[in-house]
Amino acid sequence: MTSPEHLLHRRPVDINKISLTEWDDFLRHIGITAGSRSVIYKSVYFEGIRDIRDIPGLSGDEYHTLEESLIIPSSGSQGLLKSRDGSMRLTLKLHDGHLAETVIIPEWNNGTLDKVSASISSQIGCFFGCSFCATGKMGFHRNLSTLELLDQIRESEKIIRDEFGCGMTHLYFMGMGEPMHNYRSLSEALSITNDNAAPGPPAGRITVSTVGLFRQIRMLADDHPEVRLAVSIHSADQETRYQIMPVSARLGLAEIREALSYYNRKTGQTVTIQYLLMKDVNDRQQDAENLASYLRNIRAGITLIMYNDVSESGMTRTERERWNTFRNVLTGAGFDTDTRWCYGEDIEAGCGQLKVFSENDRVSMSMRHGSGLRSGKPEQHPSGKPE
Repeated sequence: MTSPEHLLHRRPVDINKISLTEWDDFLRHIGITAGSRSVIYKSVYFEGIRDIRDIPGLSGDEYHTLEESLIIPSSGSQGLLKSRDGSMRLTLKLHDGHLAETVIIPEWNNGTLDKVSASISSQIGCFFGCSFCATGKMGFHRNLSTLELLDQIRESEKIIRDEFGCGMTHLYFMGMGEPMHNYRSLSEALSITNDNAAPGPPAGRITVSTVGLFRQIRMLADDHPEVRLAVSIHSADQETRYQIMPVSARLGLAEIREALSYYNRKTGQTVTIQYLLMKDVNDRQQDAENLASYLRNIRAGITLIMYNDVSESGMTRTERERWNTFRNVLTGAGFDTDTRWCYGEDIEAGCGQLKVFSENDRVSMSMRHGSGLRSGKPEQHPSGKPE
């Protein structure tokens, strides 16, 4: 049990300063009854209530105590851009003016809606500065709180139900930022969504992406073994990986591989290896052979990602012939290999394209792309799809 005494001297307390392990004790210390503590928890974390007076069933004294003791910051929907391929880019305005981006992707199979996923952000900006990623060019501003992660999930669910008449089938922590660099909020959000009454799909349909923070990979395997893991490798050559992902100076491929093996053993699950193909950078046949060798004896599936244009990166999308050769090497080595298509590229919602500093930037993008792009079934697959 964690003591909340360090919080009691600084009331009112921002709820984001209270960890889930401190939450019940904090409310108990300020005089909230056990039954009311349960109601408050579900109202705030499950239902998204942010106004204390909207929490049902409390006594007058409890409302007064909460208002004196607790601050619950709120987020609000700032805008929704719709791509011609059916995907959507949702912007939430946070209490401090920062904007958080979420991408909603419907996928169709022979004219039938097959799945609808949401990819949520975990940070404002990113600390790691990958050369191909627009978010990394923002620099790091701050972590998102547990509530801000849940707000993205909840708002995405509302939009998915309104637009497609179904629930969210899959959830990805793959938006702005490095989720594992914000492990406390990530872990708390995963613990909350594990309850059937909470927003989000079941744990087995949730995937956390990372650039390879190997300590946190082990922590995720221990704390949330049902959740799936995706690791961005992008090159199995340490020097090449360092050129495109400077964080590789501190995240060696050998240590990452050991963490992947641990994840396999601990969870019994297959890890997804994400590989962004960039022309003349990491797309040679030798690169594919290096990747297959690196993953030998690791239970992994490989997702090849189509590069989306990011200004100032100096990189371009690999050619179809090289793409197919690369894929054939991997499948020939026995790895299940699929492709992530360029959803949302026209609204800058594709992989690596999320970058918004302020409300003015968001308005500017809306004007560039227009707000009338329709959602729903796409007319065709995005251009550039390899054969």
